Amino acid sequence: MKQSASRSVFYEGIDLLRGGAVFLVLWSHAGIVLPHSLHGALAAPWFRPGFWGVTTFFAISGFLVVGQLIDIATDKRGELLRAFVLRRWFRTVPTYWIVLLLLLVAGSIGWLGWKTWLANIFFLQGSIFVHEPNLLSVSWSLVIEEWSYLVFAFAVFILIFLKRRLALGNAQVMAIVGGLLIASIVCASFARYIFIENGGSVRSLKQDLFLQSDALAYGGLLALFMRTRPRDFEVLALRPIAFSRIFALMAVISVASISGNSLFRSVLEPVPIGLSEWLSFGFYPMAGLLACALIVGFWGFEYSSLPKSLSQMIRILSKISYSVYLLHVPIAHMVAGFELPYLLKFVMYLFGSILVGYTSWILLEKPFMRLRRRLV
Repeated sequence: MKQSASRSVFYEGIDLLRGGAVFLVLWSHAGIVLPHSLHGALAAPWFRPGFWGVTTFFAISGFLVVGQLIDIATDKRGELLRAFVLRRWFRTVPTYWIVLLLLLVAGSIGWLGWKTWLANIFFLQGSIFVHEPNLLSVSWSLVIEEWSYLVFAFAVFILIFLKRRLALGNAQVMAIVGGLLIASIVCASFARYIFIENGGSVRSLKQDLFLQSDALAYGGLLALFMRTRPRDFEVLALRPIAFSRIFALMAVISVASISGNSLFRSVLEPVPIGLSEWLSFGFYPMAGLLACALIVGFWGFEYSSLPKSLSQMIRILSKISYSVYLLHVPIAHMVAGFELPYLLKFVMYLFGSILVGYTSWILLEKPFMRLRRRLV
């Protein structure tokens, strides 16, 4: 069955995970407003909220975006590839640009010259080849996402051309997609290994576009698995949720966090060379797969299983997650400057980030989403 271009499939489990992921990121950056003595309450060797929040975001993006591209390539989605790219552009880029401008006017970020600003505007900053700083500390993840969208879309463009030229079937198309996703994981793993062996820093390992070029590939593999083996996927994605599996998965994630503790030291220090093989070929692929396991584990979630007020709060947090993600660090720095009890600053930071994120959703994201529906 061909899916309408305007039809948006809503997965309640993914919605829950998106809201949970942005809350983990909020929690991880609360150290900006708290004294150093309380930082241990925000993270532990077995609990790395920021890392798993962002990794979950990547898995969700890969699952949704690669899934849509697969449907376009196999003629199951009534949408042109060009329209897909424009829709993704309208969803994220204009809001990001306006937020940068507003923060510049407000004095939250400074003018560091045209070169830095152009690098940030076109998502070129912070890589091992473009040594320009991130104007927003979280924008490194946007660099990875935006370029992944473009690379995946270009790959599908080539694939559609070859499909028509060589009369490829949908099974062959999906086999090629799977091969490309696996190749990206292998290449990124070797790139990380070489980088660590040459004394690369923790920050670059975690945030560089080329070293994290496989970040969305794991979610893409899950989307491919759901389309090629739908019965097996349904067997794994139990309805209702099997909480015993969720707790077991959380335990595995905790163990994985402990095994990757060298990633959570001072970000400017080099990564220990003795861990190059494990971090490159073990930890990062495992983290991507565990984030995908979260998607499968929560697949059977339904908001009707929660109290109405709680489900509404999670829905709102999920809906405004992009704006909250963009704005929460500047808000934390602003709140940190207030002469107030630290617990009050902590509450102000959390609720202020959500309130400002909601305002940004209303004033920025929604208008551009309406505009894209009219233009695309």
